[in-house]
Amino acid sequence: MHPAIPAHSVLFVEDDPMIARTLSMGLRYEGFALSHAASVAAAMQLLQQQVFELILLDVGLPDGDGINLCRQLRLLHPATPILMLSARTDEGAVVSSIEGGADDYIRKPCGLRELSARMRRLLGRRQPEAVNRPVISYGAIQMDSQRRTVSVGDTPLQLGKKEYEVLMLLVRANGDAITREQILNQFEDSNVIYDRTIDSHLSHLRRKLKDAGAVERIVAIYGVGYKLESA
Repeated sequence: MHPAIPAHSVLFVEDDPMIARTLSMGLRYEGFALSHAASVAAAMQLLQQQVFELILLDVGLPDGDGINLCRQLRLLHPATPILMLSARTDEGAVVSSIEGGADDYIRKPCGLRELSARMRRLLGRRQPEAVNRPVISYGAIQMDSQRRTVSVGDTPLQLGKKEYEVLMLLVRANGDAITREQILNQFEDSNVIYDRTIDSHLSHLRRKLKDAGAVERIVAIYGVGYKLESA
């Protein structure tokens, strides 16, 4: 173990119980503070409760694709290192992972020493001031991820849980478009969410932003998704 090295908080997303148990034990012995999730839904729930310094993410998950989740996490946590873990050996999986926002890719089965070394390398390259910055903004919209508060200028904005998550996606995208799939991933029961549910949340967000005096608006991009735009 590495007692002189601070325990870095790591989210480990892996659905195979044997791999999860073996690597979790080894990585904790190596000095990492590990939290395990076996699904996309469980991972998103943990991310709402805690800030992690690194995410170790399996490609194949029971309720979603790890590469799609990686794209989602890159928007939500742009400075957090993501290391993809997969049994797939084809070049396409590696390329898709990197293009999806992953910082590194390692194939299973992998040695504990190599995995630990890659994780520490990524942690050494991260920018602490960016990881720990709780407040993000787009125009007059400000969001505090620690307090989970939103304001437009000096006007506080009261949002529901899902409205907050959708707006966080839009603000983190910083004017780039997000897809309906990315919005859908904010819902734990995504298999039973209909298009009209997404439309309803977006409609409520548009109205609340307008009522708060925001000049920023949510714009639909045909065939792509949605983005924030300053009027």
